[in-house]
Amino acid sequence: MCNKFNKIVTNEDTNRCNRQTIKMDRRRVADFLRGVFMFYKKIAAVVMSVVIAGSVPCTVFADTDVSAVTDGEVEELSIEEDFSDGTDSISALANVLADKTVSDVAEYQEAKAEAEEIAQKRLEAEAAAEAARKAEEERKAAEEAARKAEEARVAKRQEIADFALQFVGNPYVYGGTSLTNGADCSGFVMSVFSQFGYELPRVAAAQCAASQKKSVEDIEVGDLVFYGDGGIDHVALYIGDGKIVHASTAATGIKVSDYNYRAPAAVGTFVE
Repeated sequence: MCNKFNKIVTNEDTNRCNRQTIKMDRRRVADFLRGVFMFYKKIAAVVMSVVIAGSVPCTVFADTDVSAVTDGEVEELSIEEDFSDGTDSISALANVLADKTVSDVAEYQEAKAEAEEIAQKRLEAEAAAEAARKAEEERKAAEEAARKAEEARVAKRQEIADFALQFVGNPYVYGGTSLTNGADCSGFVMSVFSQFGYELPRVAAAQCAASQKKSVEDIEVGDLVFYGDGGIDHVALYIGDGKIVHASTAATGIKVSDYNYRAPAAVGTFVE
């Protein structure tokens, strides 16, 4: 009885011991394979970082999700197979790691290329927008400069006309050049323009020859209107609205007339 009982106890102890041994073996194998997995992971990280020449940070591989191969998968690879030869399990783990590493690198490189393309397009769009903005600013600046220049040109012509008009009523003196004491037609025009820095010839014919010619249709305030049948014998200053101011005759002095009171022979200018 005692021997039989002892035998039963011994068998149960033996079975328990065997189960514990199997569990310990399973843990040792799992720990071993996890160690191999981590070793292959480090090797793969080094190799891939060299392959891509540093263009991908090492953290890409350091962050590789180890949980992709779980303890259960490790045990499945290690325990459910024949452990008499661990080569197949190790190779399987290495293949899993290699496939995942290559896949991660490919995905990273694809995402990186796409991001670089988007960034490049954004830079090009920003550059084009900046160029368009600058072009628009330059166009507006040019228009503003042209507008101011035109305003200044017109204002200067009007200033000359306004200056000449203040002498209306003063006497006509043949050969004279005084705006107050008397002047003839060419002397009057010459003296008016001299106040604005222009040096005109003394006589009407010479003033006509030296002026820049333009058509009657394009006449502006500040232009000179020349008269004469066989040659230029009279000159007047155009003041706008079809009117001129001129030293007319000894009887009328300096006065305002219609520009076509005689048929104009020519129109010329010394003002831009």
